[in-house]
Amino acid sequence: MQDKQKELEDQCKADDGLDVGDPCPKCGSPLVLRQSSHGEFLGCSDFPSCKFVQYSHFKHSVMTLLRLDAPCPQCGSPLEVKKGRYGMYIGCSDYENCNFIYSEAEKTLITCPVCKKGKLIERSSKTGRRFFGCSNYPECGFSVPGEPVESVCIHCGFPLKFKKKIKDGRIVLKCGNPVCSFRRSRKYEFFVEEKVV
Repeated sequence: MQDKQKELEDQCKADDGLDVGDPCPKCGSPLVLRQSSHGEFLGCSDFPSCKFVQYSHFKHSVMTLLRLDAPCPQCGSPLEVKKGRYGMYIGCSDYENCNFIYSEAEKTLITCPVCKKGKLIERSSKTGRRFFGCSNYPECGFSVPGEPVESVCIHCGFPLKFKKKIKDGRIVLKCGNPVCSFRRSRKYEFFVEEKVV
């Protein structure tokens, strides 16, 4: 077991200059970029016959396609249309100093009930689970696991609830306060959408 780990470590040190498309040092097949729970790695395209892997950090290139007239809401630099690893997006041209990326979720009008400075915006966890968190993160770490609704909890007085789908397919409202006893109970307040006439 220790011999195998040492062999892999030596292999990673020796082949540090390898990139996608280069021939595999063991069998000559092209190397491909793969992903696991431990991160990205180069692997042989002839897997499982060849089990060559090289864990490394890869820099994904970002191309600027168009500069926009609109200023960045965080720093005032011009916004740009860019193409990165996950497709096209709009981001700040001063990326080294400002990490603003435009998102449809930025339009959320609900103010964070904890810090009262940020807005609740849609985000996703590493596992792909959707949640709504404060735009003032990391200063404020408040989040709810469903779409937020401005509604006062009658049990604890917290000014926010979130939507949750239950087993029968209906949507209920749960208190946004993580320590509220009503949030943990199986009693539900069903969500009824108000129709604007």
